[in-house]
Amino acid sequence: MSDATWTAVQQAFLIDEIVRNILVHLPSVGCSKTLARCARVSSALSEPALDILWSRMTGLSPLCQLLPVLSNSARESTLDDGSIPCRSIKDEDWSRFMHYARRVRKLHYHCREDPSERLRQSTFAALVRRAARVGAPLLPRLEELSWLQFSQDITHYLHFVSPSLRRITVYVQVGVATVPDVEELCLEGIELPHSLESLQAFKRLRNLHLGSVTAPVAVILSYCSAMPNLSSLSADLTGSHPPSDLYASHIGQARGKDGPSLNALQILRVAGSPSSIEELFNGISSPTLHAASLAISTHEHDNDGGRRCVAHLSARFAASLHTVRVQYTRMADRTPTDARPFAQYARPLFLLRGLRECTLAIEDPAPVSMEDADVRAMAEAWPALVSLDVSAMQQSGTTGTLPCVTALEAFAQHCPDLVSLRVPVRQDVVALDAWDNTCEIPHAHGLRSLWLSGVWFAREDSRRVMRWLRHIFTDVDLLPMLRTGVLHSEGAPDDQ
Repeated sequence: MSDATWTAVQQAFLIDEIVRNILVHLPSVGCSKTLARCARVSSALSEPALDILWSRMTGLSPLCQLLPVLSNSARESTLDDGSIPCRSIKDEDWSRFMHYARRVRKLHYHCREDPSERLRQSTFAALVRRAARVGAPLLPRLEELSWLQFSQDITHYLHFVSPSLRRITVYVQVGVATVPDVEELCLEGIELPHSLESLQAFKRLRNLHLGSVTAPVAVILSYCSAMPNLSSLSADLTGSHPPSDLYASHIGQARGKDGPSLNALQILRVAGSPSSIEELFNGISSPTLHAASLAISTHEHDNDGGRRCVAHLSARFAASLHTVRVQYTRMADRTPTDARPFAQYARPLFLLRGLRECTLAIEDPAPVSMEDADVRAMAEAWPALVSLDVSAMQQSGTTGTLPCVTALEAFAQHCPDLVSLRVPVRQDVVALDAWDNTCEIPHAHGLRSLWLSGVWFAREDSRRVMRWLRHIFTDVDLLPMLRTGVLHSEGAPDDQ
């Protein structure tokens, strides 16, 4: 190899980014030993190797072993123990500790580690005192903290909280007998069925939020049905598994003679596939369910799942539901060219004659075709409507039919209590040519908040649109659309 080649290689190893990219691709087997050797053999490799070697820790013992033993007692004391020695950490020992502690980015601490991995509590107490004295976090660049502790004092993790943190996960073993009157509970990351067993002890629970849940819907229903006062349930079923023999015992533990049933539910928020959401519906028999929020995810070739799921909701709870939010998300590998009718998203809700608040959000790679007739159908189906928000996110390059602004007159005719309206409309206003501003409307309408999405009217069109809107909806506030350019300010009529 020539001298020039050697020089190029040597220069490459002086570039920190190149060195780090090489080191992060080391094989996982034996990686720690390799990094340790790299840190010893070369000054160019030392800092990057140490950063990677110490970036992730599964215990505190390696850091604590950098410090001298501060207690000769065979018994380890705790942070709360009065026997903690008053001796503090020397400056040189603190500097050595921070030389490595500043490299830690992720810390996973479990109190059930092997005894050889346990930290010395007396040493840890001295560290806490020293960090408090200098006003610095123990791990100043920590970004992710995962803490599992099965003792009554769960505050030790607070000593590792620093401004650099971006993710904190704290697992706590709580004795439910000490908190029998809890009314609101939030659980995240439920992966195993036994994680839900403690729910049976919360007899007075009213509000339950389950984040991402992998347990089958039948397991969730089985345990939730043991809470007679549960009135609000929120769950993300996107990762829910189908039932199997693994869950059979858990499904039967809390199930009553007639199967699991939620009898007092009033508010439901759920995300997932149509089948998992429908399975949850089957376990709800509450006559007082008045609000439901659904985030339905369907695949490209599932043309009926979302409609069937919403129709199931409407048929089961037509007498009680008055607030509904439905978000349709269709996943596809390609962009379809044929437009889907808006009616297939809205029509399943037409059974809810008492609907007062409705939100329809459609995310579909295919264009959505919304006609004037769809606007009239919604107005006629929901005479008690107070608030309506309709949005359809279109992929770039796709266009679908939208209603004319004049179609909104149907809401003035059929929805006397409507005060907030957000709908997409098309750009052209040719239909206003046939409008006679001398015609009378049945009565003054109280619509106040209005947003026309997907349009930016030019000056002359803005003048015509605003005159029409002010005639149909006498109290409407057009200033938000004027300020954002939906309506052209110079086209505002004199009385605006």
